[in-house]
Amino acid sequence: MNSVNVFFNHDVVQVNLFGTDQKLIPSLLSALKNNKITLSSMKEPPVRIDLFSAEAVLYSTEGDKYSIPIF
Repeated sequence: MNSVNVFFNHDVVQVNLFGTDQKLIPSLLSALKNNKITLSSMKEPPVRIDLFSAEAVLYSTEGDKYSIPIF
């Protein structure tokens, strides 16, 4: 498993790559920007993201998990 750090909403978020590589990061950032329903239910930016080839799992500071599709 590889991991990278990305900037999202002025915060550094660790992204763990599972079965994918850094080429999917732009798609992840686009999905984060466009998925306002999931992000509005999170009180703070995600502390960690697990990125798979078709979805991302976001982890909140409260321990909740949210899944968003990656296109």
